[in-house]
Amino acid sequence: MTTSTVERAARIIAAAIVHGTSGDPALDVAQALDDARLLAPADPFARPGRNRPAPSPAAVAALAECSKAKRAADTARAQVDGMPGEPDVSAAGGEVTFVVHPQSLADWKQWMHALGAGDARGDSTGVAMVVRCTYGGVRARLVGVGVPGLYGELHGRLGDRTAVRS
Repeated sequence: MTTSTVERAARIIAAAIVHGTSGDPALDVAQALDDARLLAPADPFARPGRNRPAPSPAAVAALAECSKAKRAADTARAQVDGMPGEPDVSAAGGEVTFVVHPQSLADWKQWMHALGAGDARGDSTGVAMVVRCTYGGVRARLVGVGVPGLYGELHGRLGDRTAVRS
């Protein structure tokens, strides 16, 4: 701030304190300084002589990935309508996530086939099965809530039919 700007600010502050209309002198001063455009600008690079740095290549790539994932998720919402398991599709961090609640292993297989993840190995979290794949050219996750329990039921039924000899 130059000397003349400081003097101007001092005059505005004094006038706001003396002639303020609200019961809060600090609010009157702040409003007066804002009206005179003496408060710092919201964008520090808006001031003359300040150049905004160029975005890094990694930031540009991440933004492009996130945009692509968002478009893929928007497209997927229409495509998965009518699929079993109450699908919820979202995009975050450049990845599309499908959260489904299949009622049977056939529903789960249908989802894996629809996303081209038929031969992918899933990771169980105990409550859900997570399969990583690609959808629309972006990273995707298929989260099957309750799938480990469905596999447990299957193994329980198969265990009843098999005989173990000692």
